[in-house]
Amino acid sequence: MKIVLLYVAVMASIVMAEDRLTGRWESQPSPKGNVTGVVFKTDHSFEGYVNKKPFVSGTYTLQDDIFTFSDNGCEGKRGVYKIFFFSNADSLRLIPIVDSCAERKQGMSKLVMGRVK
Repeated sequence: MKIVLLYVAVMASIVMAEDRLTGRWESQPSPKGNVTGVVFKTDHSFEGYVNKKPFVSGTYTLQDDIFTFSDNGCEGKRGVYKIFFFSNADSLRLIPIVDSCAERKQGMSKLVMGRVK
């Protein structure tokens, strides 16, 4: 029984360690006072909001440090970004690799978010 419990604990810690993205992330307030946030869910969907008001949703994949997503903005065009976790994986930023949606690319290139605990 102890071996089974130990196995379950080890497997749970491995799964949790690999999933650094799931949860709520928010930016610091902009000069205009806007806070941008995203909730990444375990089913690989996400919801984005500004000042707690939803504005975008979609689906994503994260493989190693490559974040690929499509959302209900930008006519459903797919974006591919390199994700950088820093500050003990409690902060992130995204660097565009491929994104033909210029407005989204510009906004995401400036965005730095921290994990909301």
